[in-house]
Amino acid sequence: MKFILLLLPCLALWPQASSKLISLFPNLYGPTGIVLPNPTHAAHFTSAFQANLSPLVGSIVNQLTSIPIPSPASGFLYTFDSSLGVYTRSGQSFGPIFAERAETIGKNKFLAGVSYQHFNFDRLDGLNIKKIPALFQHQPATNLEFQKDLITTDNAFDIQIGQTVAYFTYGVSDRLDVSVALPMASASIEIVSAATIRRIGTSDQPDVHFFDSPFPAKDRQSFSASRSASGIGDVLVRAKYTAIRWKNGAFAMGVDARLPTGDEYNFLGAGSVGARPFFALSYRLGNFSPHANFGYQWNGHSVLAGNFQTGTKGNQSDQLQLAAGFDLGVTKKFTFAADYLGQQQIQGNRVRLVDFIAANGSRFPNVLVQRSRLTQSAAALGIKVNPIAELLVTFNLLVALDDNGLRDRVAPLIGLSYAF
Repeated sequence: MKFILLLLPCLALWPQASSKLISLFPNLYGPTGIVLPNPTHAAHFTSAFQANLSPLVGSIVNQLTSIPIPSPASGFLYTFDSSLGVYTRSGQSFGPIFAERAETIGKNKFLAGVSYQHFNFDRLDGLNIKKIPALFQHQPATNLEFQKDLITTDNAFDIQIGQTVAYFTYGVSDRLDVSVALPMASASIEIVSAATIRRIGTSDQPDVHFFDSPFPAKDRQSFSASRSASGIGDVLVRAKYTAIRWKNGAFAMGVDARLPTGDEYNFLGAGSVGARPFFALSYRLGNFSPHANFGYQWNGHSVLAGNFQTGTKGNQSDQLQLAAGFDLGVTKKFTFAADYLGQQQIQGNRVRLVDFIAANGSRFPNVLVQRSRLTQSAAALGIKVNPIAELLVTFNLLVALDDNGLRDRVAPLIGLSYAF
């Protein structure tokens, strides 16, 4: 999801997740937030965003676990030649990469493939995740001057996700095929947080709030943590039926079912069942094939969208999804594919930069989390090459067209598939 949890330092982690990736952030500053070492004053600083942490976690994880996977549709199509009594390969191009075309693979035909794509996230709602500010306020204290002090942090996040997907498609009939996608995912997260004490009310009392760090930099301290995990992701099962066919095109309907087989606490899965009914329309004009898809991603209940401390589940945000583009058979062995991919989270979270005004009028940058629809757009630009027999080699670049949500500007993909 896909800056996973800039704002988790104030929560204690539930026991079953204590060794998981998600525990990295609550324990960065300590299990109860930032507590300074002054033995005569319980200097406890907490984030102003504690109330927003659970929905933020759900939003980030939802993005990380909705990473698009390549279409399991075959690059080769087979139709029955009644004059010869056999199935023959048809089509002037090898189809899209992330979008879906309406035609099915053909009765009793089988496709096996594997792909790998890598994401190195660098933006969150337009903010550079290497430079994310967060501010911590003093808990209520009997001395109001003590309470005016703040701790500001500058945070650098390194979030990388790798995804290897093995997929298989079988043609049950001329109009129906079924597919299974088996992802193996890896997640690597590192965070470095540089904290600074802002003595707004105790400018003449440096012995009140200080870090347990070497003199004279007792007003500054760096915190860091890193962890990685790998394992199976959420398995996807698909059925697609070509409802209407005409001379140069087809219309299909289908459904994807997502099984919660990935470890959500390690950002390898959504932690809930999901279903995506979709429609696909495609047309052929010689070796040029435009296509369009529309789908609705329904997501179930997951603890990651609920309350972390109690284990109460919440409903993950549903999504509207749209794809439109074309594939062009440049030669009999080479196809170029381009698609626009759009999705909208119905109940997403947005992060924006704001100014926090301290008691003395000083301004410090901070981030604010707000609930709203989250729309994201990307372009998929790739090629498919047929070097021998029924083997296809795929290369693709997924290019972010906006800064909404958690984004990687350019994510590469390479894949192999073979039809039998």
